[in-house]
Amino acid sequence: MRLLRHVPLRGLAVVLVTLIAGACLLSYYRAQPAAPAETDQRLKEQRLKDQARQRAVRAAMKHAWAGYRAHAFGKDELQPLSKSFNQRWGGWAITMVDALDTLYLMGMMDEYEDAKRHVTTIDFSKTPPGHLVPVFEMTIRALGGLLGAYELDNDPKLLQKAKQVGDTLAKAFNTPTGLPYPALDLSGANSNKAKAFVCIAEGGTIQLEFKKLAQLTGEQRFRDIADRAAEALEKGDRPIKGLYPTFIEVVSGAYNVWSGYSVGSEADSFYEYLLKQHILHNMHQPKFGERYVTSVEAVKERLLGRSASGLAFLGSLASPDASLIPEMQHLACFYPGLLALGAQAMDRPQDLTLAEELARTCYLSYKSMATGLGPERFSLAARKHRRAPPAANRPSVLEAEPPKGDISAADPRYILRPETLETLFVLYRVTGDTKYQDWGWEIFQSIEKYTRVDDGYAAYLDVTRTTAAGNLQDSMESFFLAETLKYLYLLFSPTNLLPLNEFVLNTEAHPFRIMPN
Repeated sequence: MRLLRHVPLRGLAVVLVTLIAGACLLSYYRAQPAAPAETDQRLKEQRLKDQARQRAVRAAMKHAWAGYRAHAFGKDELQPLSKSFNQRWGGWAITMVDALDTLYLMGMMDEYEDAKRHVTTIDFSKTPPGHLVPVFEMTIRALGGLLGAYELDNDPKLLQKAKQVGDTLAKAFNTPTGLPYPALDLSGANSNKAKAFVCIAEGGTIQLEFKKLAQLTGEQRFRDIADRAAEALEKGDRPIKGLYPTFIEVVSGAYNVWSGYSVGSEADSFYEYLLKQHILHNMHQPKFGERYVTSVEAVKERLLGRSASGLAFLGSLASPDASLIPEMQHLACFYPGLLALGAQAMDRPQDLTLAEELARTCYLSYKSMATGLGPERFSLAARKHRRAPPAANRPSVLEAEPPKGDISAADPRYILRPETLETLFVLYRVTGDTKYQDWGWEIFQSIEKYTRVDDGYAAYLDVTRTTAAGNLQDSMESFFLAETLKYLYLLFSPTNLLPLNEFVLNTEAHPFRIMPN
């Protein structure tokens, strides 16, 4: 205004009116939609870019599957460096079962039919003597994988095999509380201890699978298994409303209130299934929606922290009265996607804002590392106070550059995990913002650059080092095919492929159709 100080009053009015009119006109033209031809051209370019990226992800799946087919077909996992295999999941060909619906969705039908023929010959009632069946993992990978493939293919042989897996795993739930023992010895030996504890993820991540199995087979007993375990988790006394201690005793149903609180390892998918049970029931089981909302408010109050620069993160508590630990697990990076899904399903727009902030933190945990790969756990430079900074002072979720020194690797491994990509997929579907596609593409390029080997993909030991020598692990977990590559493929696919108003994905990314009323 110094330039206008000596202008006569009448002249000043004319100048101001002219400036305002010009500003309004400029604003008007900026606000006008692009011309149809320009819009069509942009959409065409975006489609072409999406299709190219989708083809690249499909090629990665073909490469991973070719290594498995050559060196581990019918076995549990490929070991890509030694070009061999392991049977650590009991010989149920878990990579094959877990990858079935990914093969189907990507249109790899020759590979799919080849795998399905083998899967339908497996006896899921047996394992080698002495092998302990991990109930949680086989529920989400084997039962979930067979049900997901059946939902797409409708081949009754797949449902028969899913029922066989369900019958096998049901034996673990024969307890006073209905909570499952964490492991099952099919040889008949008593491997369960009277004081056995189960984590809440193990007790609370079987509900989608057993309820879907009950719906498809018409057998109520499978639904009863899911309901008993869910209610046992709800009955136990808890010192923090909305948060659940990590471990609970199988026989008594008593929580160990000193076993920690987080949305990371051993707890993550329990919180996920509170919302997803509500969605699976087509929003007609409100108790699950209410439990989800209560848990979200507790997470915001007790587990949400801010770094020195204001980055949002989800830490953990060692005990009810403990201070927040300023460290976030890669596993917890599913939670922003859950918040976005809940924001859409339950009309909670305030959760979408937080989801975008947390997603940025998870993305930056990749971008901050020399390889562009995300660490298993990362620490954040802590604020002196937990209170969030004013909204005007928070970093924009549009900013892509990590604040210097704000994020460091606490556990530098990248074991081909999917959680950040899961969140980017859900956020893209909910918001339509293509920056989430761009972030996912950056991550995929780092996966290709640092983890791809001659016969598959290998876990990476230290994401802060770009030298591959001595930095690769002879492991390709089944979730890389079931989740990581699937979420990447869906991220660049048209939204009518597995629309989120028709399907809910289990915690292993297997698609279940939302049940009718």
